[in-house]
This record gives sequence, structure tokens and C-alpha cells, in this order.
Amino acid sequence: MASTTFTVITPTLLGTVITEKTGVASGETITIDPSTAQGALDTATLFVKITATSAGAITPTIKAGTTYSSIGQGDKALTKISSSTSAIIGGQAFESARFVNSSGNIVIQMAGTGVASIEAYQAPQSSE
Repeated sequence: MASTTFTVITPTLLGTVITEKTGVASGETITIDPSTAQGALDTATLFVKITATSAGAITPTIKAGTTYSSIGQGDKALTKISSSTSAIIGGQAFESARFVNSSGNIVIQMAGTGVASIEAYQAPQSSE
């Protein structure tokens, strides 16, 4: 089973090139790393776009964290994403007390028969 770690891109007002992880197969683990331009994942403004890119479908599951107060709620299996369609995950889907692990990561496990591409975005912090 493969495992990939990637860094969230924090867009700026001037814009930035957003890269994606392609060819994510069933059984692969995606780790969203906290080493962003801001230095930490902000689960209130984080969102992830998952696109099924091949025949078949893929079902992402957000894995429960290992440390915080809501870990007892367990993993969160999301709706199956069919071929050539996308889903955007964000907001309460990334509740930090449930899903952020002790390293500050969020882990997504992929299942199904398809292949996907994944992009992660986080809003910039205000400059107040």
C-alpha cells in the first residue's frame, strides 16, 4: 500500500501555482502535512478537492486523529466519488479535535476501484 505526503498551498492575493497529486490509487494513504506557508493547518479554512480521474469510483475516508478530545468518534467515510466527478471536503469535515493527529497532520485513506487526483488549499491568514 502506497503512502503520499503533500503540503497544503496557501494562496496569496497575488496568486500562486497550485500543484496536485495525481494517480492516487485505491488503498493509498494521503497525509496532509502542516508545513504550509503559515506553518500549521487551519482546519477552519482548509479544503481538499478530490477528483475521480479514471473508470471506477473512489471513496475517501478521513482517519481519526490520535490525540485530541473527539478521537472516540472514529473515522469519517465520505460519499463515493464516481468517475470524472469531484468532491470538495472542508469545514466541519476537518474538525481538528477529531481528525488532526499529534503531528498536526490529517490523513485520508482512499478505497474503491478508481484513481483520483487530490489538491489541498488553505485560505491565507489575515494580515491584521
